[in-house]
Amino acid sequence: MTRIGVATNLRLILLGPPGAGKGTQALLLKEQLEIEHVSSGDLFRHHLSNGTELGEIARGYMNQGALVPDEVTIGMVLGRVRSMPTGQGFMLDGFPRNTNQAEALDGALEQRGQKIDRAVHISVPDDELIRRLSNRYICRKCQKPFTRTPASGEPPKSCNECADGGEIYQRDDDTPYAVANRLIVYHQETAPVLDFYRDAGLLATIPGEGTVETVNKSVLAALGLTVEV
Repeated sequence: MTRIGVATNLRLILLGPPGAGKGTQALLLKEQLEIEHVSSGDLFRHHLSNGTELGEIARGYMNQGALVPDEVTIGMVLGRVRSMPTGQGFMLDGFPRNTNQAEALDGALEQRGQKIDRAVHISVPDDELIRRLSNRYICRKCQKPFTRTPASGEPPKSCNECADGGEIYQRDDDTPYAVANRLIVYHQETAPVLDFYRDAGLLATIPGEGTVETVNKSVLAALGLTVEV
């Protein structure tokens, strides 16, 4: 693994469309930079499974098929950020998704005498994203991703990470038609967020095609970090 050799207190935002590889890069960066990884998806699952106040509010909207309001998502993420020591670095994954959330984040950090150091945008062409996601399967238990390859034609039948072999399945929103619609929504919502951080001089856009290692080196270079192999 590529390492930088020292812990950092960087406060980062990882941006990119579904299928860009944010999750993979986030896990690498968490170890390389020794910072907290704050995933909005993981936070939602935590609050829902533990029946917290915010989780029950979110569940009410989800059960009605309605979008969870910004203030609920903001409450979950900022609650996690505020729970950290002020000197602790962190990386936000999946948040902010719109400028309202970005402004709320800036305001909360300002109250703590902090600011975002860098927003890294992993850019991948839509046709490549559709190809990736259409071939993506996940374990129903641990959420580990698997890829259907042309050689095998199908993903594994069960997950080797789970003691009892979790079921491998494809999410409904990973079909080609659903992915295309997700990307339309992503571009509409996220373009203003990219502009928000670009105008602040914080945005670094890197290509998300290539190997995991290549993309990782590009991310670290965008952070101005010297890497060791």
